[in-house]
Amino acid sequence: MRPDPFVLPSATSARFVLLMLTTAIGSIMVFSWIAGLFGGTFRGPVAAARVECVNDARRQVLGLDGAALTDGFTGCVNGAYRSAFGQVAAMVGVLLLVAVLAYALAPRFISREPLRPLAAMPDSPAVRSAHEVLAASGQPVHVEVATLRGTAGARAFGRFGRYRIMLDMGLLAHGGRDPRVLRGVLSHELAHVRNRDIDITYLTLALWWGFLAVVVVPAVIYSAVEPAMLTQVSWRLALFLVVLWLTRTAVLRSREYYADARAVETGGDTADVAAALQPRHGGRRRWRFGANHPTESQRLAALDDHAVLFRLHPGEALGAGVLLGFAYPLLGFLLGTGWPDARLYVHDWILGLLLGMCAAAVVAGSAWRAVQRALADADARPPATWPAAAALTGGLLLGQLLTPNLPEAGSWAQVLWSEPLVATGVAAVLLVLCQVYLRWVVRSAYCHLRGNPRPRGQAIFGVLAAAAVFGWWVSAWLKLPAMLVSSYPTWQTVTIGLGAMISNPVLVVGVIWACVYPVAGLIRGRQAEVGRALLTACAIAIGFALAMLPFQDRLGGLLRAGQVWPALGLCGVVAGSVVAVCAFGLGLWRGGHRRTGEAAVHAALAALTAVPVLVAVVAAYLITATCTTNVLDCAARSAGFAVQGLTGVTMAGAVLAVVLAALAAMAGSAVRVPLRPSTPPPPTGPRWLAVARLLPTVLAVAVIGGAGVAMYLRGTDNTTAMSPEAANLLRQYAASIRPGSLPRAVACSYGLAAHSYGVGLTDLAGTTWPSRLGVAATAAASSDDIVLQKLGNEAMRALLAADLTRNHQANRAIANYCGIVAAAEAAKVPADHWPSARGPRAGVGQT
Repeated sequence: MRPDPFVLPSATSARFVLLMLTTAIGSIMVFSWIAGLFGGTFRGPVAAARVECVNDARRQVLGLDGAALTDGFTGCVNGAYRSAFGQVAAMVGVLLLVAVLAYALAPRFISREPLRPLAAMPDSPAVRSAHEVLAASGQPVHVEVATLRGTAGARAFGRFGRYRIMLDMGLLAHGGRDPRVLRGVLSHELAHVRNRDIDITYLTLALWWGFLAVVVVPAVIYSAVEPAMLTQVSWRLALFLVVLWLTRTAVLRSREYYADARAVETGGDTADVAAALQPRHGGRRRWRFGANHPTESQRLAALDDHAVLFRLHPGEALGAGVLLGFAYPLLGFLLGTGWPDARLYVHDWILGLLLGMCAAAVVAGSAWRAVQRALADADARPPATWPAAAALTGGLLLGQLLTPNLPEAGSWAQVLWSEPLVATGVAAVLLVLCQVYLRWVVRSAYCHLRGNPRPRGQAIFGVLAAAAVFGWWVSAWLKLPAMLVSSYPTWQTVTIGLGAMISNPVLVVGVIWACVYPVAGLIRGRQAEVGRALLTACAIAIGFALAMLPFQDRLGGLLRAGQVWPALGLCGVVAGSVVAVCAFGLGLWRGGHRRTGEAAVHAALAALTAVPVLVAVVAAYLITATCTTNVLDCAARSAGFAVQGLTGVTMAGAVLAVVLAALAAMAGSAVRVPLRPSTPPPPTGPRWLAVARLLPTVLAVAVIGGAGVAMYLRGTDNTTAMSPEAANLLRQYAASIRPGSLPRAVACSYGLAAHSYGVGLTDLAGTTWPSRLGVAATAAASSDDIVLQKLGNEAMRALLAADLTRNHQANRAIANYCGIVAAAEAAKVPADHWPSARGPRAGVGQT
């Protein structure tokens, strides 16, 4: 049975959203360069304003303490950036205005030649056929004839819901000889009206031409003034033009396929539409790749089989990945500069939701449509996701390679140039995440589409939910390269970064949602086996408690030696092994042919339910392993540590346990397939009973959510508890400060390596963050530049006070100061010629 392509939302709208985002990101990139936000240009007013901030700091440094200097310099630089953002926003507004004007004037441009209403045409068989098609469609559309056009074409156009159809005079003449062609062409144009894609069509064209006029032309002109733009921006702009062109053609080609399908669905004869698709212009198309319309043979094949409308196409995933990988660091730099005081993770959440939802709307929407086709064909295999996952991964990495070096945004490309092996490992993590995500989208679609009488609304909600999950986890992964760049990409820093990534509260929310959403679909279809999931959760909890008994002495030895992380690692390995074995058993028990997805969903639910119990067992073993008195007294003394110290373990455990359980259940299901076939389970009883059985899961989610809130509030606190060893180390660094002993360039190299450390990473006890931040502050305070000396002293004072927010502000000021001075030197601007609007400068500091 052929699926109905109009049951779910079409691909045209999602691709148009991607087109708008591509246009916006490309214009922001070019306008930011012209405005002087990055790239080292000092001809723009914004760059001059930033240099003036350095001049002000050097003039006033002797009369200010470190705190006032930090606040004044930071406020000056932020003001310059905000002025630049206003300029960029104004230029983007001009682009949108030009596009809107082009869209509004397009109907007038199209109808500039003489047009005659179809009702006023002389009676003829062709005119009568056209009236019959219009009457059968029931659509009140105004049809006109271009009396001077001898071609056999037609066009639907208009704006703001007022649409018209223009028929060429040559089409009426051809319709007199072959009425099928006229009926097919007119049915196709009426389908465009019914699909409501005419506005999308002309907005797509308007954005393309507006981008050329408002972005490309000024960039070419400006490159003559700033030659560096040719090497740093022009080739990126050329790539954006290619991506924009392909996205544009994807929108236009998609609407043609849907119009053909609609023309047949709404009463049009398939033979008429097929006759209209036969070549009528006497020539062959020279260019097929990137053409606005599919070839006639492609459209004829789509009439027989709508497979082209239900594919999980790797090309879409590649384009979405490139755009996301490039836009995230760029917008992260702009958002971080314009809103520097935002709370921890807020920038990542905003960008993840904005960019991730746009990218995932394309990929997740295609996955839902692919599942719709698989369900329509009972013998069809589930849609393959590896090609799309590989394309999405490759696109993200390619976008990172194309990202310019921005002052406060790291990228995977910088990790690749420093440590290729580490970058390969990080890329492998991304590939696995993309594949797991797409398999989850496919499984969710199966759970909610099977037997659903109203699939459209569910599909819209499902795509939005999938887009949110994608945005959350991809923002967590994109934070990983930024963390590596802020220090140095080693396997130790990769481990620290992965720990910070999986402890991200919003990522954990996404994982919880990923467990619950497919189960909700199974409950609706009365296919959820929540009881078996709870039995598996009990098996995991009991099995872990028993499996830890042989390791109790080893655990005590590690703790007495002060090796807390190895002790937690031992508990994690044992817990992971128990989770994998139990989930594998569940897959072997309830999996099998076409039941792998259900087994993975129930195993993930079981692992999520068991996580709080596992953490409680870990806390109990840690307390008893070192207790030499009454166990209850030890538990009372260690209650604070158990609550505060294990919140991160709870967050990380939820992520790792769910992913591991799902993979193990899939492996168990794959083992069962050749052993014996699985039979579809009978309905599982009333839905309320399945919902009631989810109570332990709800309690587990509440515990994990509470841990996430506590961790987030602790991570955004202004102060952080510091171990005596770390405090002593920082005092040693403070005592080693020697003003004037380091050249500015050397001091800046240490400062730039530490400015990206945010307060979130500092919650990972046992890391080297006090040492790195202490070295950076010591180096700046030992510089031969008096401004850097005071900024470094302020950073050190904040460290000694454990005020990490203030330390981050000082590090940010150091990074801005070093970046501006280095860019001025790279542009060969002498210090005594730096712009100053306040008269001669006092010669303060070194240059």
